[in-house]
Amino acid sequence: MGGILTSLNTSYTGLQAHQAMVDTTGNNIANANDEFYSRQKVILKPQTPLDKGTYHLGSGVQIESIMRAHDEFIFQRYGRAAQEKEFYQTQFDKLRETSSLFPDLEGVGIYEDLQQYFNAWKDLSKNTSDPAQKQILIQATQTLMRSIHSAYDNLAGMQKKTSQELALRIEEVNRIGEQIANINKQLGIKESKVDLIKANDLRDQRDKLEFQLKELIGGSVFKSNLKSDIGINSRNIDYGENYVLNVAGGFNIVDGINFHPLTVKESHKGNGLNHVYFKNQDHHPVDITNYLLDGKIGGLIKLYADGIDGTTPGKMQKYIDMLDTFARTFIETTNNIYAQSATKNIESNSVELSRDQSLINSQYNIRKGSFDIVIYDSDGEEIGVKTITISPTTSIEDVVQQINSNTDDNADQNSLNDIDDYFSANFNSQTGKFQIIAKNQDSVYIGIRDKGTNFAGSLGINRFFDGNNSKNISINESYVQDPTKLRAWGAPSSGNTDVANMIQQMQYDDLVFQTGKNSFQEMQLTQYYQLLGGEISTDTQAIQTTLDTKTALFAAAKQEHQSISQVSVDEEMVNLIKFQSGYAANAKVVSTIDKMIDTLLGIKQ
Repeated sequence: MGGILTSLNTSYTGLQAHQAMVDTTGNNIANANDEFYSRQKVILKPQTPLDKGTYHLGSGVQIESIMRAHDEFIFQRYGRAAQEKEFYQTQFDKLRETSSLFPDLEGVGIYEDLQQYFNAWKDLSKNTSDPAQKQILIQATQTLMRSIHSAYDNLAGMQKKTSQELALRIEEVNRIGEQIANINKQLGIKESKVDLIKANDLRDQRDKLEFQLKELIGGSVFKSNLKSDIGINSRNIDYGENYVLNVAGGFNIVDGINFHPLTVKESHKGNGLNHVYFKNQDHHPVDITNYLLDGKIGGLIKLYADGIDGTTPGKMQKYIDMLDTFARTFIETTNNIYAQSATKNIESNSVELSRDQSLINSQYNIRKGSFDIVIYDSDGEEIGVKTITISPTTSIEDVVQQINSNTDDNADQNSLNDIDDYFSANFNSQTGKFQIIAKNQDSVYIGIRDKGTNFAGSLGINRFFDGNNSKNISINESYVQDPTKLRAWGAPSSGNTDVANMIQQMQYDDLVFQTGKNSFQEMQLTQYYQLLGGEISTDTQAIQTTLDTKTALFAAAKQEHQSISQVSVDEEMVNLIKFQSGYAANAKVVSTIDKMIDTLLGIKQ
């Protein structure tokens, strides 16, 4: 039909449309400072025209929907840039804090204490009978032990603190994941595929939570029916039931309206560091720690993981391992030298060896080669030497048999003055101790002179140091209780200072640092310690360089995302003027029609 009232309705729809556009523009301006608010736009379409036979007469405008400016592809790229940046930012912050634990390698701490320790041995070599000098050596050694323990405690404490932070971050992931699932549920209620109703604010909230989740743990998001243009066919949007967010390469923590939380549990091995678990469909927890490679959580795991229970060792564990290697080499080299100091009987630490186990293939750093059993009389004169060979198949029982074998050690055709005539070796599998015991009370002394096997040092035979790493290194308690028992000699004679001289010379010698079963490095003791500090510094600088790159990429991705979604106040002000003018124009049409109606009524009267 149509008529003047139809014309009035046409202008009325224009008023409504422009009112909606003004309201939407005002909402954009009000939220201009919200990073995750996507600017919105009113999508219009003409109303169904009136059929006039030979032509169609327009009947006004219809609001189809209010769409948000959002490009899902660019937003996902922005999220990936954020998770990479957070990964390296987390690592850099922790490594910078770790490097502060080693502030001045040549002025304080372990480096300086090492110098004092070796100087104390040097001073003892000048006066081996002075009890006060022995006490000074013990004190210098204890100071060094405290520094090593402190370095270990600092690294282990940092590792534990980083592990504990992971638990807090996982709590955040669960909180955010649950909120996303709830939003998906609300979207399913508030949005309509038929009526084209959009819950734009809910989608902005979900984007914000999704972005925060990617910063924390990374992951991938899958949505169906996606398009990027602000003027898209409004039916082709992603609805909550088609939303999937997975982490660790395929574990869905959000599946539409369903949320599957992650759990954290301390390992029962090692230092009890945290592992992350996902509960599978059969409710069996799956350890996904090794697969979390992104975001803050990935950065934390790559720092603190200790390699126990299948995890890949992180950087902090590498530093602890290097400190342990430093301490173990220091312990074993010193003990190897100190084992040469002749004494009445020989005894090892309690070791974990079976009688027929290959020494080279054991957990101890024993290498192929040989060592000498040397015996002295009460005047310090060498009266016998027996060479013991260690091959790849040699066991502790083989060593015992070699020592006890009836051989002419002095090559003098005398069967009564050889090693086996004075001493007897044995290995007690119950106590785990290797011993060489004098057969009588004669004033005969025995020592072990190593030729590269590390036999005495690794088994702690007649040791100066106890322990085998930076956590448990300590002085043999007998010397702490009575420093006068310290032996500076090699041969037990007055004025002999061979052991004291060799130990203080050790600081200048290249030592063998065994970093793996078949991996060795040769360098001075202080050089290896400096290598540890240098490793931390190098890692920190490398991470900082990468972080700078990732930060630049993040800034570019953010700018690209904001160019599409962020509100431009200047642009909105221009729109406001344009929509206001449109509203005024439609109001003018209404006013004109009102006058036309008045004219008609006047004619009728």
